[in-house]
Formats: sequence, C-alpha cells, structure tokens
Amino acid sequence: SSFLGSDTSKPAVRQVFGISGSGKTTWMNELIRRSQTSPSFSEHQRIIVFDVKHEGYEESGVVVSDWKGFRKSVKRNRVTVVHPPRLDTAQLFLDAIIDYLFEVSRRVQDFGASLIIEESSTFIRSTPNGVPPSIKRVATQGRSFGISLILLNQRALNSKWTDTQTTSMVVFRLPTPDLDLVNRRWGFDMRDIDARLKTEKFSFAHFDLET
Repeated sequence: SSFLGSDTSKPAVRQVFGISGSGKTTWMNELIRRSQTSPSFSEHQRIIVFDVKHEGYEESGVVVSDWKGFRKSVKRNRVTVVHPPRLDTAQLFLDAIIDYLFEVSRRVQDFGASLIIEESSTFIRSTPNGVPPSIKRVATQGRSFGISLILLNQRALNSKWTDTQTTSMVVFRLPTPDLDLVNRRWGFDMRDIDARLKTEKFSFAHFDLET
C-alpha cells in the first residue's frame, strides 16, 4: 500500500528498474494482486497499467486497447491494463488517461489511482524538455489528488526532473553501464549492491530517497 498508494506528504513518483528477466514484472504483479484485497485501499482505488510492450500483465486486470474500453473498465474494475494499439499515438492515449484521472478525482470522494507506466523511457528522455507535460502534472500535482506514478524500465532513467519528484526506488539487476549512472545520480555503490543481488535470483534493493 505504501508503494502503490498515494501519500499527500511525499512526492508522487516511484521508480522500478531491472533488466529483462530480473523479476520486476513478477514483483509488480504480486503487489497488484495483494492490493486487490488490501484494507488500505478504498473501493474507489484504481490501478492502471499502461503497457506499450503488451506483455506481462494480462492476468492482473482487464485488458483494454481503446478509450471506450478504458472508461468502462475503470468504472467497474480495480485493475485495468492498457495496451495502446499504436506506439505513435500512445502518448496521446496516456495524456487522455491522466486528464481523466484528475477529472474523476475532483468528482469522486476517496478516489485514488496508481498509474504504472511500463517501458517508461518510451515517454521520458534525458533532455531538458524530455518529460511530457502530462507526466509532469502527475508528478507535481498527483499527491494532492490521490494519484501516484510508478515508472518501470529496463534501464535506469537519466532524468534529473523525475529524480526530484521521486520518493522511492526499487532496483533489480541492472545493465553494467547503469551501475555507474545510478552511483553518480544517487551516491549508491551499485557495483557492491549488484554483486549482492547476484547471490540470489530475483533479489532487489529498495531505497527511500527521502532518507
């Protein structure tokens, strides 16, 4: 509940990194499964997985690929998995979903949403203007509306802007070039941590970035 839920006293963003096969998707699916029976979430709490790769979350929620299906599913179901039909229009689809979540939050008491973006580097780049306005909106205003943002990616995101909005980070096995990147950005000795993660399959490290 602390990872998927929202907290008005903390930044709205969480980040999850790990190479393919390291266990991050299985781990996220397990969090989603537990959330469906957790007393920490109200009946109006929703989880939306925006998955451009169309793989890994089919068993966790209702899969939709268009706007009508998304609206219908969010009204009825705790978990909705979005498979955008085209990569070139995926950003527009994501923008519309974010606008909708803010709209519902204004109208529905106790509404909360966890927006999980798989392969988030599809939308977030390392350039100064590399974060779309809709994602910036969730990161800066989301906690006031009960909306959290979870960014998943195989590589560590190289974005100073998202770093400032992130409250916690979960790291599975990373590609070797990213070990130094995370060390520079956060001061963690990732080479030592990676060596420890190698000792047991599917291990991960969790960092509270506020402490």
